[in-house]
Amino acid sequence: MAYRTAHGDGSCREIKTGKLTGKWRVQYVVKGTQGVKKRLSRVFPTQREGKDFLRSLLKEEDRTAFVAAKEITFGDWFMWLAENDWPDSLDQKTIRDRVSRFKRYAEKRWGRIPLSKIDPMDVKTFYQTLKADDVGQHTCIALRNSLVRAFNQAITPYRRVPHFMGNPFCLTMSAPERREAVALSPEQAKKALSSQNLDPSRRAMLGIFLLAGLRLGEQMALTRGQIHEDRGVILVDRAVKLTANSAQSVGLPKGGKMRAAVLCDYLKDLLMPVIRDLCPDDLVWSAATVNQPRMKKLVYATWRTIVKDAGLPPDMTPHDNRLTHINWIEKLCPDVSSTTLKEHVGHSAQGVTEINYTRPLAPSQDQLRKNLDALFEEKKPPTTPPENVTGEAPPMILGTA
Repeated sequence: MAYRTAHGDGSCREIKTGKLTGKWRVQYVVKGTQGVKKRLSRVFPTQREGKDFLRSLLKEEDRTAFVAAKEITFGDWFMWLAENDWPDSLDQKTIRDRVSRFKRYAEKRWGRIPLSKIDPMDVKTFYQTLKADDVGQHTCIALRNSLVRAFNQAITPYRRVPHFMGNPFCLTMSAPERREAVALSPEQAKKALSSQNLDPSRRAMLGIFLLAGLRLGEQMALTRGQIHEDRGVILVDRAVKLTANSAQSVGLPKGGKMRAAVLCDYLKDLLMPVIRDLCPDDLVWSAATVNQPRMKKLVYATWRTIVKDAGLPPDMTPHDNRLTHINWIEKLCPDVSSTTLKEHVGHSAQGVTEINYTRPLAPSQDQLRKNLDALFEEKKPPTTPPENVTGEAPPMILGTA
């Protein structure tokens, strides 16, 4: 049975519904130094703990408990965001990674510190300690970004600390070395696609990356029914995603946005030997024994064989193909509009007009399709590598991946 003290002295009640069912909520009203009243609410696993805490507030026997109730600790705040705020805007894998990094590297140092008691000088020392302990730079940057975001949300919109407080975690941290992404020229891509060492399946996979600009998760989830060779488009309406426990699931593409990617004739010729006998629901690149997407690590294993057998740069990644594809359109297809490009590759538009009113037009997609085919003069992949190729241009070096 729930226990409740006299009116005005707080309460200790059992929670009957929701994910906290069976736990006990203590509520108490305190008056600050400026006379402002504030309602405190804490949850405890047992009734005894709740009663003891409430009595300590009433008798002021445990000043530490009173202060802890008055201001939430950074650890409790971080976990509250992970459970109640971030699921509205972030996928479960991102939240899981943030929580995992916090518990491993930051909880011991900051978990029990009240929000307003975090000293920027201590934060600087903390960052230096991470570096001294050889924690990876990418991990350090990701951890810092999570701490900054959590404290910013404590300032606004939740107002857990005064609005005039600065964010103590907003200190500079040495950035990791940027990886230089590699983009191929059309001639180099054509030579790679023509390699006799590639079987039709891997040749088609390389073609999907280079000539359609699909993301890795979109390629993994691609089915025969998404490829409309009669209309010259690929309906990109699914992608493989990772859940909070690293299991694979299939959902909407990045940003929840479906699109129609242009299917040029050169890519169509690469795909037909692979998809000709497939049913609409069959995955183009399925697992070995069942019609399910291959695990991500197996796709990367296949990609490494493509890099070797097609003679691609050793450090080239699947995402470099998407960068290559977009670079071709921006630099070598001047007739293609920016809105057609964004619809084709699934990038968000910058202006309200583009987002809400611009739609892809069939003539513009035809123009893009012709421009892509123009980069590859022959319509069918040659059966043998081109001979006497001299003066090959080196890979184009772009920004970061």
